[in-house]
Amino acid sequence: MKSLVRSLARWRTAVALGLAFAAAANAPGAQCPQPDALDGGPCCTLAVEKVPHFPKIVQPSLDICWRECGIDNLGNCTAIWTPLNIQPSTGANCGYRQARLDLVDAAGVVKWTGNMRLLYSRTWLEALPSGASAQVWRFLVNGDLRSTSAIGVVPCPMPPCAPAFGNRVHYNGYIDYAQNCGAANPGTRIAWMLTHACDAIDHFAGFPRAGAFHPDRSYTFVGPAAGFVPAPVGPIEATAFSPFEATRRLRHPALGTTGPILCEFEERASTIINPAGNLCLCTGGFPLNPQWAFSNVNVNGACGTNLVAAGGPFLPGFFSMSIGRWTNAAVFPGVEDLRFNVADYTDTDPCTGAVTQKAFFGVTTFGGYPAAQLLSTGAGGALPPNFLDQASAVRMGGGPILNVTSFSDQVLNLNF
Repeated sequence: MKSLVRSLARWRTAVALGLAFAAAANAPGAQCPQPDALDGGPCCTLAVEKVPHFPKIVQPSLDICWRECGIDNLGNCTAIWTPLNIQPSTGANCGYRQARLDLVDAAGVVKWTGNMRLLYSRTWLEALPSGASAQVWRFLVNGDLRSTSAIGVVPCPMPPCAPAFGNRVHYNGYIDYAQNCGAANPGTRIAWMLTHACDAIDHFAGFPRAGAFHPDRSYTFVGPAAGFVPAPVGPIEATAFSPFEATRRLRHPALGTTGPILCEFEERASTIINPAGNLCLCTGGFPLNPQWAFSNVNVNGACGTNLVAAGGPFLPGFFSMSIGRWTNAAVFPGVEDLRFNVADYTDTDPCTGAVTQKAFFGVTTFGGYPAAQLLSTGAGGALPPNFLDQASAVRMGGGPILNVTSFSDQVLNLNF
């Protein structure tokens, strides 16, 4: 009975969203909903991505130092994200966006700065507490931030690895852009997170910047600061079976050649996530909390894609790290838990027949506002409340790369 009630509630939410977005689409000045045109195509065929431009955003944010899977220090900063621009070398369609991120203190002094690489992941619809409707676009982010002379001391807030690499530190994470579709001026709100994990993840052996620098420490920036409570323990990824959402591939130019990145249509996917335990992956011997969750993951696409997180040789399976929770329902993204995730998958590509090993980085969010699909044909069904998004880490043209700024040849979008 409870499952039936939940299903009816999700159906009512989807219907309400569909009606709201139909009205918004006809409202004067409305800029959304805007489907991304990546769904509904045949297997292994090219698509043309449609994603809007996003403006400069200035937002109070947090700087978290983790030690032994506990909170070592919590600081305030202001994040300044410049407008998104397509990187010309990657092509206008399905190319990478770039935005500079400056993190400044209360006096406006820049502590960190860097050009971040943003890969479009997916879009969906949300019902806001006010009754208004919103569209969210998620990007997966990676890049180097460079510390300035104003940063402070090692090991917190400055990671011990920074001096060895020209004060540059590699971060992975995400950013969500949201717009109110019913307003003449829809505005733009963001929620985001970047994490530089401990040596076991972000200084992995065999790749650039490998080494022993901070085996017991990780570093996170997160925004908005309003209502966010850092927490080393939170809900974890788990589902016996979920038929939501999709995976898709990006085609790079051949090694040694130039050309744009192209993208394929989404491939509908289902997933099984079996939790295998909690632990402190980042410890020098005295872990405070089981901040990391370890899971077995199997993803199957409708065209034949199969991803299995069996562990190695790049990363030890699927792991996720609790970051904390937004607690204010009136501030985007609503009441929502947040995790940073990494995985090592054996990937079977039905289009080429290739079987490869890939490392992925991404984010998991739990809760937030009620969500529904946005398809090329309009509003779709209600989505489960938990979103897992990942992108592979490769060189331009293919081949694994860790610890430094990467491209991607595959995106994974799951709900459970």
